[in-house]
Amino acid sequence: MTRFLLRYRRTLVLPTALLLAFVLMTLQARGSSSLTLLTKQILLTSISPFLQFITKSFDVTATLWNEYVDLRHVRRDNQALQEEVRQLRIEVGGLQETASEYARVSRLLQMGNRVGTEAVIAKVIGKDTTNWFRTLLIDRGTNQGIQRQMTVVTAEGLVGRVVDVTPLASRVQLITDSESAVGVLTQRGRIIGVVAGSQGGTIQIKYLPLMADVAVGDRIITSGMGGIFPKGIPVGTVVRSSRPTNGTLFQLVEAKPHADFSHLEEVMVLTRSPSHDLSWTDKEPPP
Repeated sequence: MTRFLLRYRRTLVLPTALLLAFVLMTLQARGSSSLTLLTKQILLTSISPFLQFITKSFDVTATLWNEYVDLRHVRRDNQALQEEVRQLRIEVGGLQETASEYARVSRLLQMGNRVGTEAVIAKVIGKDTTNWFRTLLIDRGTNQGIQRQMTVVTAEGLVGRVVDVTPLASRVQLITDSESAVGVLTQRGRIIGVVAGSQGGTIQIKYLPLMADVAVGDRIITSGMGGIFPKGIPVGTVVRSSRPTNGTLFQLVEAKPHADFSHLEEVMVLTRSPSHDLSWTDKEPPP
């Protein structure tokens, strides 16, 4: 019996306490004898620690539950804020891209107004920069008035000419194409030559006389000869010049184009040749 009581003492505590409480209330209802008072004191003394423990347990449980619920709310709010931040970053990126495109197109429009000729803005939708061909595909064609041999430029300078046209798109031959040829002259010395592309993506100036005054840093512009490119469009800057001693009649001159062909996104097609020489910019393009 003793072993049984010891084994299940925790299980018997609560029923025993409840039984004593019931007995106490019964005795108290019948009278306030000394036995009743003694029993009441014994009962309160014995069950007070247990009741305190139960009360603290409920308090701790309630606190933990409230903290858990609050933590779930914080986590949910954090996820919502992270998603909001992600969406805002996407929107900011889109706005930055729109602003960048607007700035580029605005420069083209301002340049078009300055040169005083009719033009169409086009987006670059494809590139072919192999060693054999260097061309661009733009999203404007005959439906927008584009025709073969029209001049294509950027705000920095000459890009090339239209060589193929469809109703909705056109192919542009770059001046860096080895099959391209552009009549040019040096802006300082007014010496006439022909720019042709090379396999390395630069441009060479051919047929400059051996003793002509050509120096590194000289700007090259279109000469207007040939009837395709208007006169005065910036083409490039001389980066290398040499006079061979093997009996040739011409200098070896290499230039860097002003247009950055690796980052072209929009171009301008001159749909009508100007009636005057073009004055491209108030400031010279960077070499």
